Amino acid sequence: MTDYVPSMRMRRVARTLLHWRESRDINAAEIAKKAGWSGAKQSRLENATQPIQPSQVVTLALLYDVPEAERDAVFNSCLTAQQEGWWDAVSRDALVADVLDYVEFESEATTVRTFKIDLVPGLLQTSGYAAAIVEAAQSRPSAEVVRERVEARTRRQERLDGENPIHVEGVLTEGALRNRVGGPEVMRQQLERLVQLSKLPNVDLRVIAATGAYPAMGTPFSILSFAGDYPDVGYIELIDKGVYIEEPEDLEPYQVRFAGLQKVALSQSKSRSLLADIAEGLR
Repeated sequence: MTDYVPSMRMRRVARTLLHWRESRDINAAEIAKKAGWSGAKQSRLENATQPIQPSQVVTLALLYDVPEAERDAVFNSCLTAQQEGWWDAVSRDALVADVLDYVEFESEATTVRTFKIDLVPGLLQTSGYAAAIVEAAQSRPSAEVVRERVEARTRRQERLDGENPIHVEGVLTEGALRNRVGGPEVMRQQLERLVQLSKLPNVDLRVIAATGAYPAMGTPFSILSFAGDYPDVGYIELIDKGVYIEEPEDLEPYQVRFAGLQKVALSQSKSRSLLADIAEGLR
């Protein structure tokens, strides 16, 4: 099992198993004995250091007397966690490990709230805009890596429509919209794309006009929400890695600040008008 690397989805299942036991104040050795396996195996299941089987989820759920709806939700999550996603075929050069984890989370999320200061969120980027950002990296990537990274961002956008689209609440600064990434034509196409996306019923896009200080100034972040009882997950992307925020008390300040950002930002309609005006100015 030393070569086993659990997916972020499998880690979520493991954390749920641990939560079930700790919330019932049951010793790991005690529940392992009732389940018919060793204490070491129980530890591996709760830490995702071995694959978790759906049948093991059912066994523990029955022993913990977990409500049927909650049990079924975790059972289905376990099934999904063992299926490959499109990102599994993407090279590590195209998506660094932390971003791969984020993309996994995003693929399961029902809602993403994201605040960006100097760029458009990856989920909303055009291919030309994405390529310009990738090509601007200090260690210039190969043409193949640029292509793969752009394709990866395009694949992520498939969740914006379809049968079960992700709900996006985005807050951008006006500065991000006026920064001509890739040149005037590329930026115009990006702005027009944002105008189109802002008309979707599942996309709430707002702009903070250049009018002074605002909540969370200088700290871009994202918050992912999920169906069922799974808690929100926060994410801060750094230059070479990402930081996850999962403890409720640590995440609350970001949730409060995002609500504050939406209050000081322009309304959806006024934000759309500003996007269109800036795009028109690039013709």
